[in-house]
Amino acid sequence: MDFHFGSQFFQNVQIPLLWGSKAILSHPSGALSIIDLDGSKPTIEVVGDKPASSIEHLLKEDGFVVYSGEQQSYFYSPDRKLLRDFQGVLPECELHRDYTRIGSNKISNSMISGSQVGIGVTKDGFFIGGPLPEGLHRLGS
Repeated sequence: MDFHFGSQFFQNVQIPLLWGSKAILSHPSGALSIIDLDGSKPTIEVVGDKPASSIEHLLKEDGFVVYSGEQQSYFYSPDRKLLRDFQGVLPECELHRDYTRIGSNKISNSMISGSQVGIGVTKDGFFIGGPLPEGLHRLGS
């Protein structure tokens, strides 16, 4: 599938941004959806910038906190396209119209083509182009 995050274009990529175990997908409108690929089956957490009805969340600032069980998992701001991990493991991500920021690193005006994952973010940093890490569910499976 093809996706856009601001100035980044992902061509023939299954998951444009994999943030830990979260697949971040973009809609033509610019809204994002987030699917957790960990656990016994994929779980839709955000659909078109809104929390999915099946997940626990709390409105906060200009976004919402998504819970995993009784713990706060992450914060998502639809206005800023900002993801912040409350476990303190993953770097913050911002999908700005001019760049993608991962922690203090910025990627801009790029095209990633032909890989399962466009940009993968892990506790150790990030990678561009690669396979879906072992143990995570493929989308559509």
